Amino acid sequence: MILPMKKYSMLIYHQAFRDFLKDLQKVGVVDIVDRGIAPDDETNCEIQRVQQFDRVIKILQSKLEKDSPEVTDLMPGKILKIVLQTQSEIDDLKQKIIVLEKHLKNVKPWGNFNPEIIDKLKDEGLGLRFFAVSQRKFNDKWLSDYNLEIISHVEGQIFFVIIQQSDEKMEIDADEVKAPERSAPDIQKEIEDYNAQIVSANNYLGEHAQAYLPRVIQARSETENRISFDHVVKNANSESEDKLKIIEGWVPKSKMPELEAFLDENGIFYLAADPVKDEKVPILLNNGKFSRLFEPIGKLYSLPKYGELDLIPFFAPFFMLFFGFCLGDAGYGLLFLIATTLLKPRMKPDMKRIMTLMQWLGGSTIIFGIITGTFFGMNLIELTDQGKISWLVDVREYMLDSSKMFYFALILGGIQIIYGMFIKAANQARQYGFKYALSTIGWIVLILGNIFLFALSGVISSQINTVMLYIVFAISGVLILFLNNPEKNIFVNFGGGLWDVYSVVTGVMGDLLSYIRLFALGVSSAILGYVFNDLAIQMSGSIPVLSQLIFVVILLVGHGLNIFMATLGAFVHPMRLTFVEFYKNAGFQGGGKAYNPFRHKEAG
Repeated sequence: MILPMKKYSMLIYHQAFRDFLKDLQKVGVVDIVDRGIAPDDETNCEIQRVQQFDRVIKILQSKLEKDSPEVTDLMPGKILKIVLQTQSEIDDLKQKIIVLEKHLKNVKPWGNFNPEIIDKLKDEGLGLRFFAVSQRKFNDKWLSDYNLEIISHVEGQIFFVIIQQSDEKMEIDADEVKAPERSAPDIQKEIEDYNAQIVSANNYLGEHAQAYLPRVIQARSETENRISFDHVVKNANSESEDKLKIIEGWVPKSKMPELEAFLDENGIFYLAADPVKDEKVPILLNNGKFSRLFEPIGKLYSLPKYGELDLIPFFAPFFMLFFGFCLGDAGYGLLFLIATTLLKPRMKPDMKRIMTLMQWLGGSTIIFGIITGTFFGMNLIELTDQGKISWLVDVREYMLDSSKMFYFALILGGIQIIYGMFIKAANQARQYGFKYALSTIGWIVLILGNIFLFALSGVISSQINTVMLYIVFAISGVLILFLNNPEKNIFVNFGGGLWDVYSVVTGVMGDLLSYIRLFALGVSSAILGYVFNDLAIQMSGSIPVLSQLIFVVILLVGHGLNIFMATLGAFVHPMRLTFVEFYKNAGFQGGGKAYNPFRHKEAG
C-alpha cells in the first residue's frame, strides 16, 4: 500500500533560514518540493565529484585487503587524485598490452628474429623477403628454385623467407608480408614489464584500500549532503523582499507528529494540506512482510501514481506461482531452498531479503515440480505408471501431465486477467468516482456471467440459461457501450464503446495466449533435464571409476546449465506477464517518484 502524504508549507525568517535547514536535515522526514531550479556550475562540479568518489569507492572495494593499514593522513581530494591516476595508468598499460599481444601474434611465426639482419643483408647487396601461404598451396619445388627457408608452421599456414639479390625480380604464388620490426622475445619482455607495473600498481591500491576507503566514503557523504542542502536553498520561495523564506515539502502521515513537534519547538509557522488532483506526490510503500519481498521487482517497472492502488501485493502471489511453473522441477526448487537457507545467515540485511524471496520461489518450484512429477529431469509420472516407483502411487492422481498443465496455464492466466479487471474497477472508482468504473464492471459481468452460465448449463434448463444469458448481455452491453465515459452523452459513447469492444476482445485473447509461455518454459526445462540425464547414462561407458566420474561431470554441467537458463526464463517471463498483461488489465498508470526526504546522510 501507499502511505498517505501531507504537504507542509513552512515560513522562516531569512536570517534563521540556513540554521533551520540544518536542523530540518537532521529531522530527515520532509521530501522538499522541487521547483525545477537547474543546478549552477558549482553544484555541477560537486555532482561530478560525487561521481568520481563513486568510481574510486568501486576501485578500492575491488582491491581491498584485510591486512592492509587502516589509517591515513591524506585528505580525500589527494586520495581521489592518487587512485584515479593509478587506475588510469593501469588502464593505459592494459591497452598497451592488448596492442602488443596483437603485434606478438603476427611476429611469433618468425621466431627470435633480429631486424638488424635486414640492414646487414642490404649492405651485402641482398634482400630478405617474408611470405605466408597455406600448407595446401605450398609448392615443394620452391625449395629448389629459390633460396628459401621455412621458419614455422602455424594454424595451417607456412611462414618462410627468401634471400635474393636486391635488384632481382621474382614472382611466387604466396602472400608477401611486411618484415617484422621487432622480435617476439623483445615484445614478450615488454608485455611482462607492463604486467609487472600493473601488479605493482594494484598492490599499491590493495595495500592502502583499507585506509583510503573510509575517508573517501565519508567525503562522498559530506559532498552529497552539501548538494542536497544547496538544492533545498535554491528551491525555497522568497517573499517580503527576501525577508521571508517559504519551504514546501511532503511528509508521510506517520511522520507528521515528529515534524510538527520540531516546528512547534522552533516557533515555525506552517500549514498542512492534503494533496490536490494531479499534484506530483512522492511515493512511500508500506507493504507486509511477504509483499515487501517483491518490491524490488515492482520498482523495476515503475512506482504507482499517488492515489492509485499499489499492485505489488496483488501480483506477488502470482509471480511466485509463475516462477514455480516456469522452473517446474522439484529437485531444482529443493536446491534453491537449501542453498538460500544456508547462505541467508551470512548475508547483509538487504541481501537477506533477496534470500528470503528465493526461499519462497524455491518452495513454489518444489510444489509445481511435485504437481508435474519432475525431479532433476526424472519424469516421476512415467516412472510411477511403469511401476518403478511404488510409494508415489497414492498421489499419482493429483499429478498433472503436459496436456493438463497446458490448460492449467491458461486457467491461471484467465484468473489473473479477471483479477486485474477487478483491481482496475477499484482503481477507477477510488481515483475518479464509481461511475468511471461502470464500463470495467460491465466487462467483469460479461466474462464471469458467461463462465457461470457455462458451468450451470448441465444443471439448469436451457430456457432459463438462455434468458439469464440475455440478461448478462443486456447489463454488460449497457455498461460497456453507453456508460464508458461519464463525461459524454450515451450516443457519443456508443462509438467509443464499439472500439472498446474490439480492443478488449482482441487484447484479452492475446493476453490469455501469452500465458502459454508458462507451460512452454516448464516443459522445456523438464525435457532438457531429461536429456542431460540420458546423455550422462549413454556417455559414461562401463569403465570402473572413470564411468562414474564422467556420469557425475555430465550431470553437474548439464543440470547447472539448465538451472541457469531455466531460472533466467523463470524470472524474465513472469515479469513480462506481470508488467504487460496484468498491469495493462489492471489499468496501472505508474510514474510515481520515490519518497526522498531531506536528511543528513551518514557515511556507509
